[in-house]
Amino acid sequence: MRNLPASDASRGIRKQPDWSGGPATILLVEDDSGAREALCEILNHAGYSVLPAENGMRALQSVEAAGTTPALILLDLTMPVMDGVAFLAHIPAHAQLASVPVIVMSGDSRALLRAEQPDNVREVLPKPIDVSRMMELVRKHMGHSPRRL
Repeated sequence: MRNLPASDASRGIRKQPDWSGGPATILLVEDDSGAREALCEILNHAGYSVLPAENGMRALQSVEAAGTTPALILLDLTMPVMDGVAFLAHIPAHAQLASVPVIVMSGDSRALLRAEQPDNVREVLPKPIDVSRMMELVRKHMGHSPRRL
């Protein structure tokens, strides 16, 4: 990843997700545990609640278990079990996710071109992730400011 603040971990940023953020919750679907943890820390530090999942199947299960509708989905495309393309195919039939904006994160956007895209795919964020660009897109598509810690 580029532009990742090296000092985030040393500042004591919460690693556990806070699902009480209501409309400021971001569903982060990323199979790389290091990237997922780093992105969670960055988003938490910015004031967002994060619901992390390592693949599309876990993301669907986590949303149902948490009982919250995320305000935004950050979605990797290449993952085991249920990849991002399969997850996108489930979105229209999933009442909690059908209208949630999606930012696809991928090093290979060709997979997205082959996918049946729901209307809520708003952006493609190329990997490696430029954190400044990611935060710009998050703020743009969240539609409001994050809750304050």
